[in-house]
Amino acid sequence: MKISYSWLQEFVDIPVDAQTLGQRITHVGLALESLEERDGGSVLDLDVTTNRPDCLNHLGVAREVRAIYGGPFRKPNFQLKEAAKAASEVFSISIADSELCGRYCGRYIAGVKIGPSPDWLKKRLEAVGVRSINNVADITNYVMMELGHPMHAFDADKLGGRQIIVRRAGLDEKLTTLDGVERALNPSILVIADANKPVALAGIMGGGESEITGSTTKVLLESAYFNPGSIRKTARTLGMTTEASYRFERGADIEMAAFACDRAALLIQELAGGEVLRGMIDVYPGEAKAASVNLRRDRIARVLGAAVDDAVVNEIFERLELKPVQTATGWTVEVPTFRVDLAGEEDLLEEIARHHGFDKFPATLPASRGFGSPLPHESRVRRLRGFLSAAGYSEITTYSFGNEQMEKRFYPDIDPLRLRNPMSEETTILRTSLIPGMLSTLQWNLNRGIRNLQLYELSKVYWNGGERRTLLLGACGNLRMASVHEAPREFDFFALKGDIEELLAGFNTTVRLTTDNIPKYYHPGRFARVGHLAMFGELHPEYAEPFKFRQRVYMAEIDIELLLGSSENRQIEQIPKYPAVKRDFSLLLEKGTQYATVHRTIAGAGISELIRVEPFDRMESGPFPETKYSLSVSVVYQSAERTLTDVEVEGFDKRIIDILEKRLGAHLRK
Repeated sequence: MKISYSWLQEFVDIPVDAQTLGQRITHVGLALESLEERDGGSVLDLDVTTNRPDCLNHLGVAREVRAIYGGPFRKPNFQLKEAAKAASEVFSISIADSELCGRYCGRYIAGVKIGPSPDWLKKRLEAVGVRSINNVADITNYVMMELGHPMHAFDADKLGGRQIIVRRAGLDEKLTTLDGVERALNPSILVIADANKPVALAGIMGGGESEITGSTTKVLLESAYFNPGSIRKTARTLGMTTEASYRFERGADIEMAAFACDRAALLIQELAGGEVLRGMIDVYPGEAKAASVNLRRDRIARVLGAAVDDAVVNEIFERLELKPVQTATGWTVEVPTFRVDLAGEEDLLEEIARHHGFDKFPATLPASRGFGSPLPHESRVRRLRGFLSAAGYSEITTYSFGNEQMEKRFYPDIDPLRLRNPMSEETTILRTSLIPGMLSTLQWNLNRGIRNLQLYELSKVYWNGGERRTLLLGACGNLRMASVHEAPREFDFFALKGDIEELLAGFNTTVRLTTDNIPKYYHPGRFARVGHLAMFGELHPEYAEPFKFRQRVYMAEIDIELLLGSSENRQIEQIPKYPAVKRDFSLLLEKGTQYATVHRTIAGAGISELIRVEPFDRMESGPFPETKYSLSVSVVYQSAERTLTDVEVEGFDKRIIDILEKRLGAHLRK
């Protein structure tokens, strides 16, 4: 919002220069973006937040300046001269939809002479970025910049039936606006119409057929209040943003409508001649009432950090044209209609803080009132993150928005949740998988020379309107770099398998690997799953190709909610005081027999003293048939009640060898 320093001085005394004023007014929430010197003097460009439409004009900014420096506040003071003939005798105004139009004021001015504006008016408008059109149009813009209320002037002779009707548009109606564009209307759009047709888009732009021209002699001056939501919706629907819509959609002052109308009528009378017919046509279905907000005195210190004297609070409110009444516990403040942002106690506290000075409040922390409770499974989630960190994984967080085409490659059967207002054409849905984000992160790092990566993301995905938290691991490159002590070790399928097994075992989850139901985006020869809980493996080359990966990429998907919900608490057991016995077996097995099958077979031997089974060697060829391979395993026996005898251990060994031979055709290698 461009504000003329000299224009401000007409309303309030300013004891500092423009530069100092800009710095000071920034502290109360109207940030100075730039300061320019123009023919009309200094111009401050202020950043006005969306909740402060009252400061989108010189009068509103002057009110803030007065609250800072004090002194008199000079509002425009004038006496309008009216003709004997009443405006209501020649014109009528009606509101058909009072929900969308709360007030409509009109002044009828006859005998107007359209021409160029005087130099002072042109310079003042140009200083704040408004181009001059003609005297009448310039006056409506001038009053908007002065008082903040948008207005419009019609050529009264071009209004059919000498009447204005504020109504919703019809289904097939069209209107050519002042910018020369024909616009299709619909019943959600509020229009200003004459007896026959729409003549303006309410609160946005007038129509071309009723605009002021050099031949205009009779002017109907409009000053109204429109529902902010209606104006915002119409502006978005039609793709239009004007100075008027910018103000109306943020909330105009309904009580300013009549004053602004008279102010503009006076200036037209002075600069364009003519006579103002007696009486304003003011259609006001339900008068707005000033709201009252209570402020408790003890809340000032509790929220702002320090008490403020009652006299200071009263002065701040009065300078801002709020009407405070002190009570036993604080204040009851009457809020004027131009302050649409003041609705509750916290808003009044902000007014005190802004004008008393944030620097006057000490930097203190609020008193502790207890502590929060952890979310469900929070301790387990922390343990999970701790494990992943210890295993060498770094956490990443990617955007929740996804590219539908990319998401469909991984989950083609899921109906994604589409965004109404996407940030870009590339991100139109909420993600259905963490995989695209993970692959993009790996690609970004690889493109910058970071080759060895172990990453994880614990975030939500969105399926069919619902949401679910999931865990994704991604890795590539070397697990360990080369050193003087050892050769480099590449991160491979078995490294990932070991991480998954340790992770699931840490949550007391039974790990039973299968290779069925392989998704298309995994390599069929390097994949495994653990029921519905987890699946992991190497990314299929066809899915890796769009990312131009030059090394193998591994992923693991874990249903974290299922994991946390199904895992049991750890049971702490006393360390047995009796010794364990370890035995090694070198077995000859048919090629194709998996270790998991061997492990299950040994565990199924029914030996309660068997506490651990581990493989330690494997030979694919040697002094045995080509159809066989050698697998060496260690088994550990231990009893919590006694020391095992040699006879018992030999019996356990025989039972294991017999069951392996019977079920798998295994033999001890000699």
